[in-house]
Amino acid sequence: MILVLALIIVRLALPGIVKNYVNKKLNELPGYTGHVDDIDIHLYRGAYVIRELHLKKKTDPPAYPFLFIETADLSVEWRALFKGRLVGEVTLDRPVINILATEDINKEPSKDSWTKTVKALMPMTINRLQVNNGKLAYLDLNKKPVTNLHIDDMQLTALNLANVQKEAKRLPSHVSLTGSSIGGGRLKADMDVNVLKDIPDLDLGMSLKGTNLLSLNSFFEGNARMDVERGNIDIFSKFTLMNGEMNGYVKPFISNLKVLDVKKDIKKKGGVLRVIKKAVVGLFAKAVTNPKTKKIATVIPIHGNIKDPKTSGWATFVGVLKNAFVQAFHESLSNELKNRNPGKSE
Repeated sequence: MILVLALIIVRLALPGIVKNYVNKKLNELPGYTGHVDDIDIHLYRGAYVIRELHLKKKTDPPAYPFLFIETADLSVEWRALFKGRLVGEVTLDRPVINILATEDINKEPSKDSWTKTVKALMPMTINRLQVNNGKLAYLDLNKKPVTNLHIDDMQLTALNLANVQKEAKRLPSHVSLTGSSIGGGRLKADMDVNVLKDIPDLDLGMSLKGTNLLSLNSFFEGNARMDVERGNIDIFSKFTLMNGEMNGYVKPFISNLKVLDVKKDIKKKGGVLRVIKKAVVGLFAKAVTNPKTKKIATVIPIHGNIKDPKTSGWATFVGVLKNAFVQAFHESLSNELKNRNPGKSE
């Protein structure tokens, strides 16, 4: 009877003990503060559930914390256990990640610090990751107007991360992702990856179709001092990272573009100069548009080696991708015109 009573007391106290432990580990990540609101323990399935995890950089504005997760379910993956491997699976509901353009990734906590924190939250190797209804936002708060690009309704499934299946593949794990972008675009990505290497190898293909360019006017205003009146953009990308070497491309297609509305723009800040600039951009668009498809297309290469010992590999990786995709929005017209060989058809 005393033993049963002791077990009941321990069971009742366990969520509070785990909560204090998790909060302590979150606050040990350099440059961050964090906490969770509640913890539920499910002993019968070897799991615990974190409710409302907050992780904030000490420099983050209150409205845009680095990470918020409504619910995180961490448990034993029983199917892998039958294969003789003790690994875990994680399900994240409604996570939100905010990435600020001004962040210096080289000043982020080291890989070891992040690994230590993740292992503290999930003591066993993660083999399966599921994300439901996530959001990823890229913000530049120093631009006028503020740039806010985001992907909503993200669904991500990552399988065989610990290579439990023991597949004879160079890239044994698979990640699939879907979501909705600002402007109603439809995102789809598939990636094969080997996460067991210090610098993971990966092969990724991605498409973003049907984004309304009007939704990107804050980006155009802040970066190119122009906006559009009409248009859509599709973006296709494929790249590989093998032994630290990145290779690939970003290919944007712009259709039904209109950048000039004289009556509207003459009244805006910039007046006549603004109209002239947009008229010139409109001529560029006309010059590079394929007359059959009425689409503006260009190819922006992705190249880089992330093994430079003077910089963070993760910082280099993100920097190369960021530059490539920003360039896809910002310079797709001018690059096409500049690289076009006169007299040759596409």
